[in-house]
Amino acid sequence: MILVVDHDPEALEKAREILNCDRQVFLASTAKQAFEMVQLLGFSVVLVDLDLPGDGYALIQKLHEANPELLIIAISGALKASVLEATKEIGVVEVLKKPITPAWKPVVERIRARRVS
Repeated sequence: MILVVDHDPEALEKAREILNCDRQVFLASTAKQAFEMVQLLGFSVVLVDLDLPGDGYALIQKLHEANPELLIIAISGALKASVLEATKEIGVVEVLKKPITPAWKPVVERIRARRVS
């Protein structure tokens, strides 16, 4: 199962459309909602928008502290060196650049396979 966290409803639907083939894709629009869902359900991968209101970085840190084995992918519209470095420090395994495209799917599948194997 995959969780996508983004405040933009269009981005969430696009992510579901692209990532949902043979796996369940869940959507959350707030950090609080996402954290609660991760606590209740088992996800193999969580994608978090860094620009999430309430701070995507804080959500990633909280998720990583609660479950260091959780595979977290950051989503960002700007892939500056400072963003990439900051995400590595808080447990992110990959950063995907917005906008959401079909090119995301193989990246997510490759990362998800780490959890399965």
